[in-house]
Amino acid sequence: MHSTRYLFGLLILLLTTFGAASLWRMFNRAEVQKGISLSVEFHDAHGLRLGADVRYRGVAVGMVSSVQIIADGSSAIVGLQLDPEGAAQACVNSVFWIVSPRFAGLASGISGLDTLVRDTYIAFVTPHERGSLLHKGTVFGGSERPPVQSDKEALAPLIHGDLLMTLLVPENHNLKVGSPVIFRGTTTGEVRSVGLAEDGTHVELELRIAHAYRKTVTDRSAFWVARPQLSGALLTGFSVADVNALLQPFVNYYTRPGEGVMVEDGYCTAAATARPDAESDEVPNSALQPKLKGGQVDNDPVVLVRIVYTAVEQDLFSPSDAVHHEGTGVLFLDGSGRPAVLVPRSAADGNYTESDPFDGDPEIAEEQIKVLVPSGPVLRAHRIWIDPHGRDLAVLVLEDAPPDLRITPADRLSFDEAKSDGLAAKVRAVRGDGAARPQVDVQLPKVKPDLDLYRGGPVQVDGVVIGLYGQRARHESESMIVPLDSVPVDLRPKG
Repeated sequence: MHSTRYLFGLLILLLTTFGAASLWRMFNRAEVQKGISLSVEFHDAHGLRLGADVRYRGVAVGMVSSVQIIADGSSAIVGLQLDPEGAAQACVNSVFWIVSPRFAGLASGISGLDTLVRDTYIAFVTPHERGSLLHKGTVFGGSERPPVQSDKEALAPLIHGDLLMTLLVPENHNLKVGSPVIFRGTTTGEVRSVGLAEDGTHVELELRIAHAYRKTVTDRSAFWVARPQLSGALLTGFSVADVNALLQPFVNYYTRPGEGVMVEDGYCTAAATARPDAESDEVPNSALQPKLKGGQVDNDPVVLVRIVYTAVEQDLFSPSDAVHHEGTGVLFLDGSGRPAVLVPRSAADGNYTESDPFDGDPEIAEEQIKVLVPSGPVLRAHRIWIDPHGRDLAVLVLEDAPPDLRITPADRLSFDEAKSDGLAAKVRAVRGDGAARPQVDVQLPKVKPDLDLYRGGPVQVDGVVIGLYGQRARHESESMIVPLDSVPVDLRPKG
């Protein structure tokens, strides 16, 4: 009888212990699911209210659960309740600070301007070298100002093909890491670093322009630090330019269409001391034309590149004229293994497009040829061959090309004269009515209207390029398809 009571009591004890352990595990699991609570001590609470956000990289990941003054009145203890997302990011080496309007001096400017229209909140950042995760009841010493490195850590990572350049400005005007770079009201990049020149004569800014927008920067682009500028008169009225720079300074730039060549990585230029008199052009009529269907897709084996050519035609009795042409070319490896481009000569040679008033050869100087490769940098190029029969065809060779360029396979290019026979008769409707497309697939680049809209577009038969879209003859604007059969054997790809 006593042994039965003993076993029964032992069973109750085991069940009680198991139940307590289960309840403890359930409690801990609930704590994990709802995040963690912790406290941060600040010298001043800066008007924090219950329910204010706790943010990580701008995303709300918790809330302020309490605000109390310690007994001696020397500081405030702020209780935080982090969501599971916030708990996963908060570590023992995280830095917490209160975001409110602050003037940090002429060098750093004003921060926390977004709290002018919303409540003060708490932000935190975790260094790249993360520490241990936090536990319930942790007490932090809060920072009284944003950490210096938080802006850099918030920058988007660089992507292959982004343009990195240097802008020299007379003064910083409160620009900082992360300040936007804007073109036509659109953010195209940001400031990556700010530093004073060694001799103290200027400030050096490193800018990133996203790959999608790097064609907006040429060697003729005008840069300036945007500051509110009042213009006008009492009778005619006043206007304020760059008024949005009141809240956040930024770098602005403007590029007139058709001027300059694309710049390479490492490009350096000086900003204007004041906003230049640059008016945005109206939307060009070419943008209103229906978009052409087709064109190159990412997995197309025929690799197209963008060509921008500039030069100066020197005149003896009149001012020199600027020459600017754009087009498309086909990227391949020539017989020596060099990255080369098949391109209409009219897109890369001012001697072919310009004429002298006295029927002589034009004097072309200061030639520049820049090539934008897919998902990559802008490269310099030089003409290595032009068609000796005067046809609109040339070959360029790229300088300092990276080894990972995507190249058109050799079997996608045909230099066979037999395949080019009768080609002109098949393309009488290349300008867009589609009549010739059952026989000849013309992949047309979207550039400019008329000839420039198609200049350099590859003509494919059964997936093989047999010609480029160019102009009929020197100094003429009439279009035609130029076969590739005249390219020398040593410049053709092997195989």
